[in-house]
Amino acid sequence: MLDMPPTRPLFITPSKIEVFGFPAAGDDALRWSERLRRAHRETGLWPLLMDDEAPEYLTDSYADATVTWSPADADQIDGAAVLAERGVRSLSSGSPEYAAVLRAELAGQGAWPAEPERRGFGLPYGWNDEPNEVTVALVPAAEPWLVPVTLQYGSWNDYPDPAEHAAIMRYWHGRYGAEPVVWTGTTVEYAVARPPSTRADAIALAWEYRQYNDGEYDNYYADSLTDLAASLLNAPVWRMWWD
Repeated sequence: MLDMPPTRPLFITPSKIEVFGFPAAGDDALRWSERLRRAHRETGLWPLLMDDEAPEYLTDSYADATVTWSPADADQIDGAAVLAERGVRSLSSGSPEYAAVLRAELAGQGAWPAEPERRGFGLPYGWNDEPNEVTVALVPAAEPWLVPVTLQYGSWNDYPDPAEHAAIMRYWHGRYGAEPVVWTGTTVEYAVARPPSTRADAIALAWEYRQYNDGEYDNYYADSLTDLAASLLNAPVWRMWWD
């Protein structure tokens, strides 16, 4: 068993699972995250870096309290299909002119930026990039993509419900090796082992990214789908947020 710092109770999920964790800051927190992710098969605990506000969000999920999602619910959902369906709705909900611009970008006709924005992990750092103390939460989950149904968190605004979220994460894990590292009440950040390496694949991911989180371009200061794709090309970290 991995020798970890002493843990303390953090919160109990709506499905009555108790989550423990320990404090760490900056690079040390990310090192613990990596070590614990490598040890997951041994421990059965998935590490997530959380801020001080996360437990309050995660114990009040905004979802219908009568609904409990399970791994079996996620198994019945195709995460790629969920994102594709959202994309169809997105194209049909705006103006024809804007839809035409998006279709052109999806076809690779956008202007590729010379210096795209690159973003690393937000947590565990402060606004000035100084180390910031966070909590390394240890979530009982057999697979990293089962974290959403373990936490039973979602279904508010455009945030996916836990089963859909798990299905999307399973799809991205299989395709890109994406693993959740940071989880707050409004953000998720991923470590990505196999990010898209071609412009076409990066544009396809950027389109899925927009359907997944309502932060759209904000995390990368992008003005277009092509700008976002350029930031995601070969990017080992993805950052998402919901309003």
